[in-house]
Amino acid sequence: MIISMVGAHVPWLELEGFISDLKITKPYLQIWQTMERNPITIASIDALVGQGYGVITRPLNMLLGTIENEKIVLEMNLDTYERDKTLFHELAHLHHPVLLCLGDSYGYFSEKEQLQREAITEWLGRKARADSELLHHAVLSFGLEPHVYDTASYQAFPEVEAAP
Repeated sequence: MIISMVGAHVPWLELEGFISDLKITKPYLQIWQTMERNPITIASIDALVGQGYGVITRPLNMLLGTIENEKIVLEMNLDTYERDKTLFHELAHLHHPVLLCLGDSYGYFSEKEQLQREAITEWLGRKARADSELLHHAVLSFGLEPHVYDTASYQAFPEVEAAP
C-alpha cells in the first residue's frame, strides 16, 4: 500500500493500515522505539509553550500547517476538526524532530521516505488528538477556541455544545 499524499484528509483505517505495514517492513526505524518511550504528554505540550511556541493562523499555499520561528502556523480556513488534527500533526513533528523532513546527513530524503515520515507524523498526531485530556490541554494552552465534533472533543469539552 502506498499513500501518495499524506495529510488530514487520509481516512484513519487507510493510515492505520499503512503504518502497520511500515512497522513490519521497516522495524528498524528509530521512531518506533522513540514514540513508545517518549509519547506526547501534557508536560511536553507545557514545555513547548514554555519555550515560547504559540499558534497562529494565516493562509497557507497547499499546506494545512507548518512550523516557523517558534510558531505553529495553521491554515486559517480549516474546520475545527481539521484544525485540531493539524495542530497535533505539528506537535508530533516538534515532539519527535526525527520526523521533520529536513533530510539526512547529506541533506536528502527520497520522496518515499518523506511520505513515510509524514504518514508516521500524521498517525502519531491523530492518536494523541484522540486523547481527550491532551486535546483539552493543547487547545486551551495554545489559546484556541474549543469545539465539539467527535467523542474525544466531547469528552475534552463537555461544557461546549456540539455544532449542529
